[in-house]
Amino acid sequence: MYILTKLWNPEMFQGRYKKKNYFEGWYFKLINDKRDTVLGVIPGISLEADSKNSHSFIQVFDGIEGEVDYFSFPIDDFHSSNKNFVVQIGDNYFNSSKIKLDLENNNTKIQGTLSFYNIVPFPKSIIYPGIMGPFSYLPFMECYHGIVNIHHNIKGALTINHENISFDKGYGYIEKDWGVSFPEAYIWLQSNHFAQENISVMFSIAKIPWLRKHFIGHISFLKIGDNFFRFATYTGAKIKRLKKYANGIEAIIEDRHHRLEISATFSKSSILIAPQKGVMNREILESITSQVHVKLSDKSNNIIFQGEGKNTGLEMVGDLSVLLPKS
Repeated sequence: MYILTKLWNPEMFQGRYKKKNYFEGWYFKLINDKRDTVLGVIPGISLEADSKNSHSFIQVFDGIEGEVDYFSFPIDDFHSSNKNFVVQIGDNYFNSSKIKLDLENNNTKIQGTLSFYNIVPFPKSIIYPGIMGPFSYLPFMECYHGIVNIHHNIKGALTINHENISFDKGYGYIEKDWGVSFPEAYIWLQSNHFAQENISVMFSIAKIPWLRKHFIGHISFLKIGDNFFRFATYTGAKIKRLKKYANGIEAIIEDRHHRLEISATFSKSSILIAPQKGVMNREILESITSQVHVKLSDKSNNIIFQGEGKNTGLEMVGDLSVLLPKS
């Protein structure tokens, strides 16, 4: 029953039977109403080939200052539910509607509880249990991706180094990754901070190894109010343009009915620790204060939506030339 439950619920812990060369992590994006505090909180687990180095962790980064703290915990401090998304690491608690932090090292102390409301979960079906669609059912993938909350509002406060910071009426987002390693080369982008309410966008493209070969796969969505537009390799959508600049990217994705245009500018970044064969030893740059311009139109060039997203998460990792469409 656990196998079926986890397939249909990618947000829950997937690694119950994993012993080595495995990672799993959840990504909580937390932005207060004033937008002067922008945090990423990543709880997770790292199972190495040498089990004595396996551990659980919570990585916290300040998107404005660029500072990162990596809190390491014994593997036995990690606990999860076999029925839904509930994770506990030491005295820290995570699910789709709440986060409780009690963290301290030589530089940083963080305590507090945040509750989430007006939650917009990622839509599911048997064919599309998550953002990866039918690829969710493929075994032996290097990295799986899931989206938990497309959007939610926040209530509560965190005390960070003795400063009380209110997150009341703030915005949040939750996604996750699990598997062996992050892709060798990929782009990832996400924003749900637009002038218009209830707008959210995510775009990702990666070099994906599978069965001794590889392919370039992409997934993306744009949610406008109650309307949900999905573009992905498995839906037949095509990357018509992908261009990387020194400080950003441009992408155009088309399917039979719509064209999604994305232009993002990279801002101040943090150096995060990412997995390779389950080992948390790879450094990647991520910004969560970037900006994105999004335009959705139909095939008659009628504009359905156009807007600017703030506090955008953006990663551009590896040799991105392998991702570019063949001319």
